[in-house]
Amino acid sequence: MHEEALTRWQRGWSASRGWTDYQQVDDVTVVRVGEPQRRVQYVATEQNATAAAHLALTDCHPPGTSWLTIATDDPDRLAAGLKPLEAIRTQWLMTISLAEQATYPVPAPYILEVSETPSVIDVRICGYGEVAASGRMAVLHTGAVADMITTDPAHRRRGLARAVMTALAQAASTRTAYLSASPDGRPLYESLGWTTLIPVLVARTAGTSPT
Repeated sequence: MHEEALTRWQRGWSASRGWTDYQQVDDVTVVRVGEPQRRVQYVATEQNATAAAHLALTDCHPPGTSWLTIATDDPDRLAAGLKPLEAIRTQWLMTISLAEQATYPVPAPYILEVSETPSVIDVRICGYGEVAASGRMAVLHTGAVADMITTDPAHRRRGLARAVMTALAQAASTRTAYLSASPDGRPLYESLGWTTLIPVLVARTAGTSPT
């Protein structure tokens, strides 16, 4: 259940971050990230969580650098069952038809900047001499994926994140979109009309302090 949505999210998330080296192994998507603190990410549904855990625990990467993203109805139960893997956080896989997302204008005196490639849309909202908020949306044939939605702490509570999401949705047109929401971000997306599909457990091999 939700396997197709998880796959579509992974494809867009990987495209957004330039992580184009991935493959299927035992029904687990193996994304070769290559960063010092995250060498690889294993993405799977709960029915393939054991296979993902085995891959993480037996690969050649340093402790703490093999990560997992597992869609599950019960993150706490799954986290307990995945030990000695280290549960980092719970996120939520969400979706919407972008034509149905609520719209919000960019408040004055902020200025909107939009740049596009064939597969990635970048939005920045600038004001007072700095980037106040930004976000990205990967646009693929499988759908669109919103990613890296951030607001500078000095500019929060001014509707900038909603304006970023509005600009991304308008640029990506009427596609079905997905994202993985943090606990802080989830209320924002719900207020825009996004629907939660399933929780997602983020875990990794033990060895370093969580970041």
